[in-house]
Amino acid sequence: MIPRNGGGNARGKGKGKGKGHGQGKGANPRPEPSIPPLDINNPELVEELGLCDNSLSLDNVLHSNLGGAGPDSGTPDLTYGNVFPGTNLVISATSSYTPNSLNPAGGVMRNGERNGFGVINMASGSTVDLTFSFVDAATGAPKTIDTFAFTLVDGDHGMAHESREAFTVTGFTSYALDRESTLNVENALDDDASRAAGNGRATFISTLRGSKQDNPESALDLTRLQSRRSVTVLFENKSQFQVTAAERNYANPQGRNVFFTGASNLICPREASCSSYVCPQRMRQRQNAEFTVCASRPCTEADLDTCCVAGNTPRVIDPTR
Repeated sequence: MIPRNGGGNARGKGKGKGKGHGQGKGANPRPEPSIPPLDINNPELVEELGLCDNSLSLDNVLHSNLGGAGPDSGTPDLTYGNVFPGTNLVISATSSYTPNSLNPAGGVMRNGERNGFGVINMASGSTVDLTFSFVDAATGAPKTIDTFAFTLVDGDHGMAHESREAFTVTGFTSYALDRESTLNVENALDDDASRAAGNGRATFISTLRGSKQDNPESALDLTRLQSRRSVTVLFENKSQFQVTAAERNYANPQGRNVFFTGASNLICPREASCSSYVCPQRMRQRQNAEFTVCASRPCTEADLDTCCVAGNTPRVIDPTR
């Protein structure tokens, strides 16, 4: 791990040699320098911590009954299996949870996983306090994770100018935003001392409208717009952390989906998907090219067989003509 004090071990230095270990008689010792918190805006640190290679995996939903709203029965939580080796993630609502009830195919039926992202559906006009807990997959006992990244994606709101989507995250060490982020940061407790103690807190609030058409497809291939609407936070030595999600001031009742994942290209190198590869003549992109990752960044001729199949690009007929 990269030393957080930018040099050698600061502890133990500058103390007196007498029996008082620098206290009492003798010259006053210099105070120990404070150790700054880890900052995930530092690419070298991100690489050193392995945050991109050992990220949360959210594609295995074991149980979906957040807040007791269903569709499963049993414990009132949303559980993902093997998010880290031998580790499950249990999400519990510690306040009232209200999913969208207007769409029979929506609401809690949206809770779970989409394209590797975790998803929680909320009714507009509602707020919920969520606790994310890591547990041993075999025993269910709390499990502490040394360092990990967590990303909230697609922070946007509805058509009403007053509507807002907001996330309050508690317990982080640092966070990263796009250099052109559209998220406002409010009520921040992000001084060095708070963050070094793992007590960082901030509320990230949407400022742009959005819809399902611009929902994310890949955590490591967020578009420029998706990146600007996302925030990645770093947690250290946590078995659980808290997120409060709020959907406020919408003009009409509706459902909103909250997307979350592990590391993202806010801090990691961007993946290249086959959708960015131009197939040669008499070939076309494979189905689900946007979900297929090239072996290199950007895609090269070595990815031809991965991204392309024989056949011409299907002709698109303009229905207005």
